[in-house]
Amino acid sequence: MLTRRDFIQSAIASSVGLAGLTACGGGSSSSSESGGTASGGTGGGGTGGGGTVINPILVVVNIDGGWDWLNITPPISGANKMAYEAQRPTLKITNAVDIGSGVGLNPDFTGMNTLHGLGKIAWVMGLSMPNANLSHFTASDLWSQGGTVGSSPVSLNGSGWLGRYADIAFSATNAIQGISTLSSTPRMITGLQKGFIPLNANPSLTLMSGLRNYERGLRPPYDLDLTLLKNAYNLGFITPTNDASSRSAIEIISAKEKSLSDATVSLDGLPLRTPTVTYPTDLPINGEFFDQLKLVSTLIASNLPIQIYYCRLSGWDTHSNQSTTMRVLLRALGGGLNAFYQDLASINTSLGNAQDRVMIMTWSEFGRRLTENSGGTDHGTNSLSMCIGKNVKGGFYGEYPALNNPDLYGNMRYMNTSDYRQLYATILDRWLNVAPSVTNNILGTNYTRFNFL
Repeated sequence: MLTRRDFIQSAIASSVGLAGLTACGGGSSSSSESGGTASGGTGGGGTGGGGTVINPILVVVNIDGGWDWLNITPPISGANKMAYEAQRPTLKITNAVDIGSGVGLNPDFTGMNTLHGLGKIAWVMGLSMPNANLSHFTASDLWSQGGTVGSSPVSLNGSGWLGRYADIAFSATNAIQGISTLSSTPRMITGLQKGFIPLNANPSLTLMSGLRNYERGLRPPYDLDLTLLKNAYNLGFITPTNDASSRSAIEIISAKEKSLSDATVSLDGLPLRTPTVTYPTDLPINGEFFDQLKLVSTLIASNLPIQIYYCRLSGWDTHSNQSTTMRVLLRALGGGLNAFYQDLASINTSLGNAQDRVMIMTWSEFGRRLTENSGGTDHGTNSLSMCIGKNVKGGFYGEYPALNNPDLYGNMRYMNTSDYRQLYATILDRWLNVAPSVTNNILGTNYTRFNFL
């Protein structure tokens, strides 16, 4: 029999396999100044579609590596165009499509002009932070944590802004409210008490190996018999103990393990649905990103109570060969997101039409420097995020940086009208329906909200 001591020791020993249900290390700093936006600013609650969305879903797409958004939405008029073209004699985009407000769109960004024309994209421009760090790892940590002035690895305990949301919003006994389509749970979705679980986008929709190994360290027969192990966890969850010193630990561990067992039952064997649209098929890259989006659509169609999905497309660190690399990546990202958005319209469940409930948010740890190097661009400061959805009020938000006024290092300057935490505050308040005071607590202070929702 599995004794309570064995149960606690085994579960604690395997806690690293709980994939985001516990957390550790990280921190950041910022300004709490508020400011207007190019076409946003402050405003009331609700959404661009005219009211609060019931059962909203957020799909986060990490554009990993720091993308050169200046070559995605290049300036096409005025002083910014002159500065841009002067600093990029060979890499400049000369055939951009005019999408308004002096901004062009790289024609390789397939599908985005269609969604922009429908008014379904909020382009949140120039996003930055004070004293930006240009290390991939540190910058990713700062963007993920979403902390404020005085934040540190100690005060944030390594949590991410969506992880802290999960701590207050997710059920303690439901492990499938947040899903990572990666083999890990990145810092942005790491909470202190609750978190996300990783899934593998294959025909059997199995939990990732790290989560599968939560039986690691158990003694026979529980190390080999998963059904027996699940029954033991279920028994521990419902059976009280007179041992006061271990009761609390048993209840916590049992609840988490039972939740994971239930998640396995809910997810294993769920077949991937066939999309109603065609994803790009002619690109010289593997279809992993498309598989992630198809997995998300499958889970939405399954009507599981999942609120947030986390996806990633890597490869954007274009120090060289940028023209060729970016062309492929943009077609993959744009074509994939457009196909995913269109496919959502065909998914109807008891919770509503998926296109009504989903918003996509992209983020990248930084942009690229204005001046080109030998065939590419170096790490830069400000970035661009896109929010895509039926309920999004399309247009330009934040502020396009003044390219003719770089800092001493040739980078774009921080603007408090485009602080990246304004984006987070807007999504927490106006998409995930968090009370403004709670949003301010999650982010550490009050940030001006954008008006795309």
